[in-house]
Amino acid sequence: MALVLFEVRDNIALITLNNPDKRNMLTIEVCEQIVHYVAQAEQHPEVKALIVTGTGRAFCAGGQLTDLTPNQEILETIYSGFLSIANCSVPTIAAINGPAVGAGFNMAVGCDVRIVTEQARFEPRFFGLGLHPGGGNTWMLRQLVNWNTAAGMLLFSQSLSGREAVDKGLAWKCVEADKLLEEAFAFTGNIRDLPKELLLRTKQTLRQAGGTNSHQEILDMETAEQIWSIKQPYARDSIAAMIDKISGK
Repeated sequence: MALVLFEVRDNIALITLNNPDKRNMLTIEVCEQIVHYVAQAEQHPEVKALIVTGTGRAFCAGGQLTDLTPNQEILETIYSGFLSIANCSVPTIAAINGPAVGAGFNMAVGCDVRIVTEQARFEPRFFGLGLHPGGGNTWMLRQLVNWNTAAGMLLFSQSLSGREAVDKGLAWKCVEADKLLEEAFAFTGNIRDLPKELLLRTKQTLRQAGGTNSHQEILDMETAEQIWSIKQPYARDSIAAMIDKISGK
């Protein structure tokens, strides 16, 4: 049985963690496969977004406990799976069907958008193992939610249900379990026909805008990128079509 499944459907790549008996645990083998498939999605000329989900009742139960050693190289191998998703150049969606625990929580918050079910659960669980949060979790979480929510989860070891995650701005929406993937694919409907380069550039700018840049720095960056996009055939055709529509041609 393949521990990780990969397919491209309607210009969208889908990675499915496929070890339900082990709650989709991130073993070193699984992480290596995730890295490989993320690279495939990025290199595929027609892939406009990447969806990550899990089979069974869990999204991802985190890393294998026997791999948790004070060895930086091993830890970085465990991190590699979710970091390849966090650093993915195409837009990413976590379709969260159940608990996202520890490193699985990192994978969830590393995606650009989270769509959840009632059964989803965001569980840091670091303190339960006597661990400091790792894998960039503190930074990723602070990019997504306010101090109160981040502190509640990381300093007080609180978990959130799928519905609570939506209420606190950690997830986009909560959907019926049997419609999770359908909803995740539908969410990409507006971008499937866009030029891939436009998506890559916009995501890169969005990332940089979330740092400590000044308004003017981002304004200059956006202006340069917007000028690039205006020169592209897709924008020229789209603008011309809108002008014709407005003028009634």
